[in-house]
Amino acid sequence: MPFICSFCHDAFCPQHRLPESHDCPEYWRVQARKAPIFGTMAPPDIRAYAGLQVHPSRSALRFSPTEIKHVLVGIVLVSAVGISFFASSVLWNWIAMAAAVVFFTAGFIIHELAHKAVAQRYGMWAEFRLDTFGAVLTILSAVSPFKIIAPGAMVIAGETTPDRIGRTAVAGPSVNILIAVVLLGLAQVFQPWLLLSAMLAGAAINAFMALFNLIPFGVFDGLKVLRWSKPVWLCLFALSVLVTWLSYTSL
Repeated sequence: MPFICSFCHDAFCPQHRLPESHDCPEYWRVQARKAPIFGTMAPPDIRAYAGLQVHPSRSALRFSPTEIKHVLVGIVLVSAVGISFFASSVLWNWIAMAAAVVFFTAGFIIHELAHKAVAQRYGMWAEFRLDTFGAVLTILSAVSPFKIIAPGAMVIAGETTPDRIGRTAVAGPSVNILIAVVLLGLAQVFQPWLLLSAMLAGAAINAFMALFNLIPFGVFDGLKVLRWSKPVWLCLFALSVLVTWLSYTSL
């Protein structure tokens, strides 16, 4: 077996000489070298940040002027889908519908900002960027019965490790579950007549966002979390299923 893996330094036959062919424990280094940007989308203008290392900080989130513009447009697009979705629902009043749209939009935005917060905490560059194709799909969703919310995503770049990738990925679904639990709790304890339906709808949507994003496939957060820690993924996925079931049965 003449081939020595340059990452784990073990010997392998020609068939298993590549790191991805022998389950190399250091394969994450290969992935980091090939794709230092691990956001769901990486526009050409982001490539310059691939090797950027920002000093870790516990301070508040840092936004660039460009990112603020993208975030604001994303909020408008997601809110438009929310208005379209809830306008056809039997909500009791306009106040409830407005609140439901806020919970709907907040679930998406806070999910992305949670990724950003953890990534910046680890000293990585992280900014929200719109995606042209996703934005068009989101606009079409506002005027059609089929809803797809994908105006953009958090693009993250810099030196990283599997642990950091997993912790950054797990932040998004975790905040959605937290929002759903809080809204469920408020709805059960206070039962405000004006906002009860909005709270229950917001809880159901945020719980579903968490469940959907935890699917271990493709660019979803679930695959990154699963690769990092199977027990963490299993516990969080089971919790998202439970909260989703509780939310929809409470509607």
